[in-house]
Amino acid sequence: MAFIITGAKVLSPAAPYSFGEKDVLISDEGKIEKVAPSIKVAGAGIERIDAKGKILLPGLVNTHTHAAMSLLRGVGDDLHLFEWLSKDIWPREKKMSAAHVRAGTLLACAEFIRAGTTAFNDMYFHMDAVAEAADESGLRAVLGYGMIDMNDFEGKGRKELAIAEKFNKDWKGQSSLISCSIAPHAPHTCSKELLEASATLAKKLGCPLHIHAAETRKELADVLAKTKKRPIDLLDKCGCLGAHTILAHGVYASKSEVSLVAKRGASLSHCPVSNLKLAGGGAAPIPEYLAAGANLSLGTDGAASNNSLDLFESMKVGAIEQKNFRFDAAAVKADDYLHMATAGGVKALGIKAGKIATGYLADLVLLDSHSPNLVPFTNNAGWLVYAAGPQNVTDVMVNGKWLMRDRVLLTLDEEKILASAQKAANELK
Repeated sequence: MAFIITGAKVLSPAAPYSFGEKDVLISDEGKIEKVAPSIKVAGAGIERIDAKGKILLPGLVNTHTHAAMSLLRGVGDDLHLFEWLSKDIWPREKKMSAAHVRAGTLLACAEFIRAGTTAFNDMYFHMDAVAEAADESGLRAVLGYGMIDMNDFEGKGRKELAIAEKFNKDWKGQSSLISCSIAPHAPHTCSKELLEASATLAKKLGCPLHIHAAETRKELADVLAKTKKRPIDLLDKCGCLGAHTILAHGVYASKSEVSLVAKRGASLSHCPVSNLKLAGGGAAPIPEYLAAGANLSLGTDGAASNNSLDLFESMKVGAIEQKNFRFDAAAVKADDYLHMATAGGVKALGIKAGKIATGYLADLVLLDSHSPNLVPFTNNAGWLVYAAGPQNVTDVMVNGKWLMRDRVLLTLDEEKILASAQKAANELK
C-alpha cells in the first residue's frame, strides 16, 4: 500500500540537521517517492497518515550487535572483563541451542523496533535461527557467523569458514531484507590464515566483512606480541580492510591506522556504551576518524555488555564521552552522531536508506514531540540527540511496511516473545 505522511517535522537530508514540516509520499514498492511542503494525490489505494506533532526520522541503524545476547542481559554485571566472560558469559553460551538463540533474537528485534532501529548488523552462532527471527520481525539485517579458530586454522579454521560460507549461500536471495556477511571474530582470536581466507571469501561472495578490532589494550598487546603489528595494520596486511569492511570498536587505533581506515574506505562501528561499561579504559579517537574522512556508524554491541539496544542512548553517550575525554565541548557535534546513527550506518551496510529523500528506501520512524523530554522544540540536531529516547518512538516502518503503529508491534507477538525469552534465560542459568 502507498502512504502519504502529512504534517510531520521531517529531518533534513544532510547536516547541519534541521526539521521542516513536509509531506512524504511512499510508494507501494516501499520507497520514498516525493518529499514536498504539500502533496496532493488523488485515487484509491493511498492512505493518508496525519503525523501532526510528530518527528519523522530515517530509521536508526545498529552496525554492531549480538542480538541473541539479550538473553544474557544483567548477567555478571560489575565484574572485570575476563571474570565476567569466564564465569558468566562463556558457560551460558556453551549451553545455547538454536532455540535459545532464536528466542533471544526475537527479544532483541522487539527492542530494536521499540527503540526506532530499522536495520542491524549481527555476528554470533546458530545464525539460521537469527535469520529466521529477523525475517519474522520485518527488520533489515546483515548477518554473519562469528568465526574463531584460536590459531588452529587447519584443525578449526577451515571448519569455521565452511559454516560461514554455507550460511551465506543458504540465505542468499531468501529475503529481500536479509543479507549476509563474513565475520571473523577478531585479530586476537583468529589466525592470520583465517583472516586472509575470510577476506578472500568475502570478495568471492560479494558481501561485507564484519570484525571486532582494536577494542581493548589486552587485544592490542596480544596482537603486537604475536604478529609484531597493531590490530588494524594486521587486518590490512591480511586483506581484511576495504570498502565493505565494518570494524567494531576501533578504540586503540594509532593515527596511521585511523588514516588507513579512511583510505581503504572501511566503516567504523563506534560502540561507546559497551566500551564504557566494560571499562576498556579509552575512548575511540572519533575526532581523528572524522578529520580523516572515515565513515562512522554506531553499534550497541550485545545487551550483555550494554545492557540495552538503544541507539538514542549511544548517540548521547558517545558524544558526551568525547567531549569529556577531550576537555572540549566542541570536540564532536550532535550532527556527527545523528549522521552516524542514520546515513553512516546505511553506508556501512550498503543500504540505500538513511535519508528522507526521493528514491530512498522507506525505513522510517515517527516520534511524538509532544512529550516532556522534547518540549520546547529547538530546531537542531542536539535537541534530538541529547534528549530523545525510545519512549518517544510511536511508529516504525521498514521497506514501506509498518512494524509498529501507535506503539503496538504488528509483526511480532510481544507477550509470547517475552515469556519465551524469560524461559530460555532461566534454562541457561
